[in-house]
Amino acid sequence: MSDGRQERPNILYVFSDQQRASAMGCYYGDEDLNTPQFDAFAAEGMRLDAAVSSTPVCTPYRAMLMTGKYGHHTGVTTNLFYPDLSVYPCIGTALSANGYRCGYIGKWHLGEIQVDAGDPLRLGFDDEWYVGDNAHNYYEWAYVTDSRDPIAGSGFYRSQIETDRAIEYIKNRTGTGPWCLFMSWGPPHPPLIAPDPYVAPYLDRDLKLHPNTSKLTGNRASNVSDWYAHYYGMTEGLDIEWGRLMRALEESGQADNTIVMYTSDHGEMLGSQGLRGKRWPYRESTQVPFLVRWPGRVEAGCSLNMPFGTPDIFPTLCGLAGVDVPAGLDGGDFSGAILGQSNARSQAYAYTTMHHTFAVWPGWRGVRTERYNYARLENEPWFLFDLENDPYEERNLVGEDPKLVAEMDGLFQEAMGTCGDTWRGVSQECGDWKAWQGEKQVQQQGLDAVYPGSEAVREWANRREKRE
Repeated sequence: MSDGRQERPNILYVFSDQQRASAMGCYYGDEDLNTPQFDAFAAEGMRLDAAVSSTPVCTPYRAMLMTGKYGHHTGVTTNLFYPDLSVYPCIGTALSANGYRCGYIGKWHLGEIQVDAGDPLRLGFDDEWYVGDNAHNYYEWAYVTDSRDPIAGSGFYRSQIETDRAIEYIKNRTGTGPWCLFMSWGPPHPPLIAPDPYVAPYLDRDLKLHPNTSKLTGNRASNVSDWYAHYYGMTEGLDIEWGRLMRALEESGQADNTIVMYTSDHGEMLGSQGLRGKRWPYRESTQVPFLVRWPGRVEAGCSLNMPFGTPDIFPTLCGLAGVDVPAGLDGGDFSGAILGQSNARSQAYAYTTMHHTFAVWPGWRGVRTERYNYARLENEPWFLFDLENDPYEERNLVGEDPKLVAEMDGLFQEAMGTCGDTWRGVSQECGDWKAWQGEKQVQQQGLDAVYPGSEAVREWANRREKRE
């Protein structure tokens, strides 16, 4: 009789940092970007066309990924704020309890301390520990390993070292029972500095920008093509690493019994709507690529239009692996939808939330449906876009279509009530938001855009400039 644990599928979950959904050839938008490895992988499995980062900033996404719970339940609503997540059921502990050996490689961003195997703060990832935190200095963060040795490599090239480590991990797992490896790449997160061989082809081209970058003014308008070139260069570099990783998995003989997922923690505005970075409810910030392959189980070359949020990842992975979903998660198990089952559970929207943002406190909340992207403030709707007819969100339907706005607001109120969110409930003074709006945060933003609270940010920036 075979060991039941051996029959469980392996899991390889890889995510980049700040890669918007459009930054992949098989999605809409960034048509000049070359990603042949990702595109080929998408043709071998399922592409999720309405996957969102439910809170589009690094640490809140990662906490949500691990716990399947929204930030207003864990307290993780911004960066540099690290409550103890081990008090909740986590994906690593749930899989480990069911016979999986769980490893983690890359950016952690859920704490700044060295922890040894078996420590609850490892959240169940005790088989391999090769992580660091880039909260303070982007790519030059101090890595830690089980051996406590420093790790060589910097900038984009650290992704190559991480891929090497993942390849070794996969090779060494052959015949050892089910394993789960999470790998978190740093690029294409700023600073936008791609290796010369990757960026050169894009610097020499007249790149087609998203039409909503027209709101940029001054130096930002003249620099946006360079932003695109370096962003594309780093993304194409990841595509090359992805090809290496997939070939290694195939050569190990484990590809047919491995669920592989690729996504990102959030997107990047890259000048769209006159903005940079994340934390915004617009599509470039919230929508992420999400690809799933499981040969023989997930139909090749298919897509799923159902909205899918970050809290759904943990329970859906459990469902695919045949592991019981822990009670109390905010997300849902949509493994049936991914497997193409006729009676599969589905949902009409994914809830999005951001307490700590540049919009007036307490931030924004929203819902993403297959067709619409809706965001509102505490006191009024902010925007509503019809993505089917307006993919770059240039025509705000708030004020134009009150009936549709009321319908979407009804979904929003339902979503907010279902997940137990309120417009307060968390501290305004925490993490990187202890200083009002965060000096570093303001410096990173473009001031070309008009958004709720933009005048206050401009006044703050002007006062600061006069002081200096």
